[in-house]
Amino acid sequence: MSIHTPKNHQQCAICCRPFFNHHTAIQFILMSDGGVQGEIVPTEKVQGYQGVMQGGAITTLHDSAMTHCLFSRDVCAMTARLDVRFIKPIPLNTVIQVQAHCLKSKRGMYLLQSNIYVDGQCYSKAEAKFMQFLDNR
Repeated sequence: MSIHTPKNHQQCAICCRPFFNHHTAIQFILMSDGGVQGEIVPTEKVQGYQGVMQGGAITTLHDSAMTHCLFSRDVCAMTARLDVRFIKPIPLNTVIQVQAHCLKSKRGMYLLQSNIYVDGQCYSKAEAKFMQFLDNR
């Protein structure tokens, strides 16, 4: 099941256009546990050191996944804090999977986590706080 992107987010340079490669925008689906999942093949477009993704692009992928996890709950929110752990260099031209889950929410604040996997192994983890805003048109 795909996630509805609110109108006020449909011009996003990361989520709605090919950002991680030259061909496809990342698509997220709802998982049975309430989280979201997306797959993408990053290319030299997001290269940092030779053959691996740049750290800012990895951080962007986490942020995008967590944002879509909130969209799956009909919540529009902005990142308030984002902490990323880089475990292994993420290779280019390989299918990578990102998953995000909402851990808790209280009065318009949301705590989420995200993991990036290559061949089933976790290569990066992130945790973020998001703050809801009222305009979700």
